[in-house]
Amino acid sequence: MKLNIKGNEITLKYSFRSMMIYEKIVGESFQPTGVTEVIVYLYSTILASKKGIDLSFDDFVDWLDDNPNAINEFNEWLLSIMDKNGYINQRNENGEVIDPKKV
Repeated sequence: MKLNIKGNEITLKYSFRSMMIYEKIVGESFQPTGVTEVIVYLYSTILASKKGIDLSFDDFVDWLDDNPNAINEFNEWLLSIMDKNGYINQRNENGEVIDPKKV
């Protein structure tokens, strides 16, 4: 997924660095339960993907207010990566993976 913020083209990368930045900001592991967690994780992913970017959280939220579809696109991107990595695969009592599209 690519974003353009303040003239910086950023190719988002799902990485340990983004998780570490998120944990440093929030003080806990990433467990998305609300919009705030997802927004902070997007910000963390941007910082991890474009080292040295000069982007305050306030500037990021201003950009996000001007680009509200970005959070939906990020959500879809993140879910696809987590699904590929097996993070969101739920299993039934027989240990079989449940297809979320069939629930």
